[in-house]
Amino acid sequence: MNQTPLKKNKQRRLGEYLTQYGHVSKGQLHRALEEQRKSGLRLGEVLSQLKLVSEELIAQSLASLNGFQYVSPTTMMIDPDLFLMIPEGLARRHLAVPIEARHKELTVAMVDPFNYESLNDLRFFAGIAIHPVIATRKNILDTIEQSYQFDTSSVEEIVQASAKDFEDGSIQVIPDLAETNLQQTETKSLEERSRLAPVIQLGNLILSKAIKMRASDIHIEPSKNEFRVRYRIDGLLKEDMRLPKWVQNPLTSRMKILATLDISERRLPQDGAVRVVAEGREVDLRVSTLPTNHGEKVVLRILDQSKTLSDLEHVGLNQSNLKIVQKMITKRKGMILVTGPTGSGKTTTLYAIIQELKAVTNNLTTVEDPVEYTMEGINQTQINPDIGLSFSAALRSILRQDPNIIFVGEIRDKETAQVAFRAAMTGHLVLSTLHTNDAPSTITRLVDIGIPPYLVSSSLIGVIAQRLVRKLCLKCPGPSAQETLDTLSPAEKVNDGCSHCDYSGFNGRIGVFEVLPISPKIRELIASGATDQEIRSASAAIGMTSMEEDGLEKVQSGITSMEEVARVVEKDEVFKSCCPQCQHSIRVDFLVCPFCGADSPYVCSSCGKLMQTDWTTCPYCRHKTPATLQSTHF
Repeated sequence: MNQTPLKKNKQRRLGEYLTQYGHVSKGQLHRALEEQRKSGLRLGEVLSQLKLVSEELIAQSLASLNGFQYVSPTTMMIDPDLFLMIPEGLARRHLAVPIEARHKELTVAMVDPFNYESLNDLRFFAGIAIHPVIATRKNILDTIEQSYQFDTSSVEEIVQASAKDFEDGSIQVIPDLAETNLQQTETKSLEERSRLAPVIQLGNLILSKAIKMRASDIHIEPSKNEFRVRYRIDGLLKEDMRLPKWVQNPLTSRMKILATLDISERRLPQDGAVRVVAEGREVDLRVSTLPTNHGEKVVLRILDQSKTLSDLEHVGLNQSNLKIVQKMITKRKGMILVTGPTGSGKTTTLYAIIQELKAVTNNLTTVEDPVEYTMEGINQTQINPDIGLSFSAALRSILRQDPNIIFVGEIRDKETAQVAFRAAMTGHLVLSTLHTNDAPSTITRLVDIGIPPYLVSSSLIGVIAQRLVRKLCLKCPGPSAQETLDTLSPAEKVNDGCSHCDYSGFNGRIGVFEVLPISPKIRELIASGATDQEIRSASAAIGMTSMEEDGLEKVQSGITSMEEVARVVEKDEVFKSCCPQCQHSIRVDFLVCPFCGADSPYVCSSCGKLMQTDWTTCPYCRHKTPATLQSTHF
């Protein structure tokens, strides 16, 4: 678009306006126009230089003529953080200063708000919509001199020191991810590195390091006198840098701008998203802010779209559990649940199952929060509670879409659970997740939510409970698989670490599992309202391997360490006692000690059900026990 006719039109209107209101005579205007043609300056500048009209009056006249607001930034209280959004060089080049941020829009005072090139440059750099207002050249220059005085040397030193191993710290941003619901849009770069302000450089560096170090989350945490950046790598947080307090708000604002959040709102939590390209990979960032007593904490969840999804044979299932799961997913109707706490790898396992089930003959539909990985050949829906699209609402709509297989990201409440179980009863295979400690306690959790035991027993196909343990690094010096096998003790020596694993001794994670298929006996127990321990005992009788036992197998195979299994599989999830005869540690639901063959004192020798320590008669079958139980549970 040619800007010259527009400028000439503005100049002519400005002259007419000034003469109409008696600010200049026609002769003075004619003289100014002649001078303007010689110098090539704007008419307002010429009138000011000839001292015919004050600079302030010219700015006010332009604002009145064109519907702009006139401001005097030198008299305004401007948030210092805003000056990090437009660096000093850019402000001087375009004679523009930020004055307010509100509703995902940055108000900028400018001498020439008609300059589209300047507006585009400012919008491109700040990453947010620009709302221009008019101010005088003197006011803008004075504001620049007064406001761009903060010391960025400490941040520059951090960036330079940290960037040695990260040559390209720039991040490419795909904007408006939250509004486009994860649909890919045109990618645009932020700015050349030479033009980046230190805080923006720092933000890019933090993102680049996190992605390169395989972090799943970034924590930006404020404290009283400073703030720190931590990365969650293989499930554990690791501190990477501590920064001066003044960088906190600008860096937080930068992250909020990327996620299209309201940077002026610091009192309420906010959630947003952005898609970036870093280290040659496309990555989704889920940004969450939380007000604390020392400022806003920001957590960024990293979802690597280019990451290769694991198949069912590589998530960590042993051969026995793999066969059970493969048999479970051949069912045409019913429900399969994957359980565990947040961050235990449930979604990865479900995506592996989905890859097995994906076929042109199946209509496979998901409802997730968020859609962590985009998969071809299936229909993926992301919930949006703000507009009423909850898990239960989306699930009801999906049932009208003729689905064969439904993946519900999480069962959070009674309504979602009821709809999911009805779908499982009416001829659909339903996959979902639930937060429980182990497989048997899933049954109790479903009943507590409000699902009748008869419905659970008739619809549930099986439960896969899991945790994630760190894998020993294969590239650093340490014990071999055989050495690990020979030293199965909690005090075993683990890898010393190397540069490949950042000297942690571990690289990557793998699942430890507890797979519970719902057999006829288990269905009978569920329908009768059996306890967790009764279900666990019956599960052990049909060969269910506990997470602890699965973890020990991985220790024996040299995949992980005893300390890691003990850290992840908590003691209250392991039901063990000592055999009174040989003192070996045995499970409380064993009928006999596998080491010496003695009858277990913890179960009824007649019916096999668990007994309490002070019982002399089994309340299930009336069998008399020979002596009072002496349990040594730990």
